[in-house]
Amino acid sequence: MAEQPIPKELRFPAIYTLIVTALLVYAAVVLYQHFPNMYTWEELFINYEGGFIRRGLIGQLLFWADRVVPIAICYLLLYTVIFYAFLYISCKKLLEVFDSLVVAFLFISPLLFLLPVMDRYIFGRKDALIGFLLLCIAQACAKCLTQKKISLYTQTALISILFMTGMLIHEMMIFYFPLFAVLLGVAYARQKKIGQWLFMTGILFAATLLLFAVIFAGDAGMGEAICASWRQSYPELTCKRALRFIGISLYDNAAYAFQYHMNWVTMGSGCLGAFLGGLPLLFLWKVYRPCEAIRDVLSPSRMLRFAFWPALFAPVVVLAINIDYGRFLSMAFLTYLFFLYVVFSARPQAAAPWLNRLKEALAASPRLRYAIYLFAVAYGLCWRMVCYQPSGESYVIPGVLLYLQ
Repeated sequence: MAEQPIPKELRFPAIYTLIVTALLVYAAVVLYQHFPNMYTWEELFINYEGGFIRRGLIGQLLFWADRVVPIAICYLLLYTVIFYAFLYISCKKLLEVFDSLVVAFLFISPLLFLLPVMDRYIFGRKDALIGFLLLCIAQACAKCLTQKKISLYTQTALISILFMTGMLIHEMMIFYFPLFAVLLGVAYARQKKIGQWLFMTGILFAATLLLFAVIFAGDAGMGEAICASWRQSYPELTCKRALRFIGISLYDNAAYAFQYHMNWVTMGSGCLGAFLGGLPLLFLWKVYRPCEAIRDVLSPSRMLRFAFWPALFAPVVVLAINIDYGRFLSMAFLTYLFFLYVVFSARPQAAAPWLNRLKEALAASPRLRYAIYLFAVAYGLCWRMVCYQPSGESYVIPGVLLYLQ
């Protein structure tokens, strides 16, 4: 049966764009009003003025740009462009392999693409930049598996550069890259070069772990130097938020997170947010049943089938050592989504027949369409999951229709 398009009455890109823009403007105004003393700004200010340090790339670029143009408005405009480009390109690419109704469900989830505008404390942070880089990596992996004209080594170099750029922006990238590294290994396995892939990825992961987790973690002195460099332009900067965490060891951070995880209210709300935010992915799984496609893609190498399992859990491992559940869950789900995009690019699969029957029913029944409208409003706007909450409080809170924080 041919795929049934979404009925005209169900298409609401204009409404979607209007709501997203309103949320974005609100978050941008709040961020601008709190310049420079807000956690988001201080994290962005991390630069190399006190020596090379992880997370410093964006801050160094902003530090140089600040000599020419004030960065508050400049960065907000640039971030807005990147965010909209991320939404547009993600939608365009996902529609190449997934049904339009599935993609619509993905884009109304408060925990996936909309998280940066649903929580003002995430807007402006580096998650959207990492998400955009992951999308670029996914697209490069898809080309490795589908286009033989492009040199494998050229694509490997491009993927490595994108990965290293992400690591210079935020070390969270190392948790989201393994699934794409496995997909890159598929391209090598097809050419009987799995040994080369194993050597290159081993060096890449070992080097980044050593450099960003151990050697260039920073110290309190570097934080003071960074603060002093920005105070030359903004003497009102207090440096009491993100900059004060520079130099905290991974062990201390993990120990604090472990104590934080002991509160059942906070952790229970984190699980609830994961379930609610993951409903579109569960819907996608029900429509396509991707297990067979994944096995088919990984079939060239037993080693890759083994490596797939630790890579699958890597995006959620970071939750064990961090307390920003909202943003890290969002990035993990986006990683899984982009991974499936690559899989279905290499092994296209038709949607389940019941989806076409559902769309036929939607086209014929105004009452059912109105029910879908109500569901979209309830699901997309009546709840949201925030980045951080103090221990004992809930990550899941009322959405923008009921509460603006």
